[in-house]
Amino acid sequence: MLLPAVLSLPLLATAEPHFAYQGGYKCSACHVNQTGGGKRNAFGQLYPQTELRPLWLKAAEKSGDLSSQLGSSVSLGADFTALHKTTFAVDETGTPAGAAETTFSQPAQNGFDISTGQLYLEISLAPEVLTLYLDEIFTPAGAQSREAFVLWQQLPLNGYLKAGRLLLPFGIRVWDDETFTRQVTGFNFDNQDLGVELGLESGITSFNVALSNGTQGARDNNQAKALSAVGSVYLGRLILGGSAAFNKAQGLKRLALGPFGGFHVGALTAMAEVDWLRDQGEAEQQQLVAYANIDYWVQQGLNLRLRYDFHDPFYRYQAPGGDIADELAEDERSRLTLGAEALLTPNLSASAHYHYQRSIPQDLRGNADSAVLALRAFF
Repeated sequence: MLLPAVLSLPLLATAEPHFAYQGGYKCSACHVNQTGGGKRNAFGQLYPQTELRPLWLKAAEKSGDLSSQLGSSVSLGADFTALHKTTFAVDETGTPAGAAETTFSQPAQNGFDISTGQLYLEISLAPEVLTLYLDEIFTPAGAQSREAFVLWQQLPLNGYLKAGRLLLPFGIRVWDDETFTRQVTGFNFDNQDLGVELGLESGITSFNVALSNGTQGARDNNQAKALSAVGSVYLGRLILGGSAAFNKAQGLKRLALGPFGGFHVGALTAMAEVDWLRDQGEAEQQQLVAYANIDYWVQQGLNLRLRYDFHDPFYRYQAPGGDIADELAEDERSRLTLGAEALLTPNLSASAHYHYQRSIPQDLRGNADSAVLALRAFF
């Protein structure tokens, strides 16, 4: 569920992939986890101090004294995000099939929250060859292990092998799990699985494939397994890739396929992903989900963002023993996001985003616009 070993520098207010598109880096350039996200390696920690220009220069100068090393073989990392979210009132009128006209309403809400609280531990069992990696969640919602694996590096073709609890590779690993491509496919930071992952990062290509239980981290009670993979090609300013996944470990057969890509021109970066999903059980349901994002760097410490999400949950549907229905009408949902992110110091960022959402009338959450202010500390 990560960004396809493609994109992910230690980003601004969110360790998102547009930094990698700007620099042409693979995820492994900045992260201990080759498929992105989680603890930053030495280069990932150095990048915001040397390549960006934080807005609070005096505080930024003192950030150089920060060290994540606990010893020659042990180091820490962390991510912490506090936010305030306002969800605006919904008052929609619609006519569900076979029913009279109905008004769907929901009052406005707002509140403070801690959306991320991660602590990373990296233990070098054999320098640059064998690593034990732990990614633990610590928030008011409770403690939980997100990733825990042994990493063996320096295989042929600049390869590696991971074994343990993993975030599975698929698509662009966007920080916001509410992005539809992350939410609908299930390849996000809230879903992990037990298995193994093999990666090859030779030249201008990268390929990552994982074999796992297919049970989102639970033990497996059958012979079926899940397979997920991403592949990417780096062509200077342009990055192209594709994802594929198959899982029948829980009775329902799911096939997911999708291309992704991005490019940069000066201070502007753009990236997009389209995924097609087919779930087969007694019925068959096909879904289409898409994501497009543009970032524009006003200056090295200030970024503006425009993002669009789309989801058609019944792109094609066949009921048990029934007829096939193509593109059921009026079931799509979309979200337009406008935002700004500011790097205050090399380890502190602030962001503001507004989400404009539209869905079917009875989907109150899908029709509720929201505004989010966030402050994030990381190292």
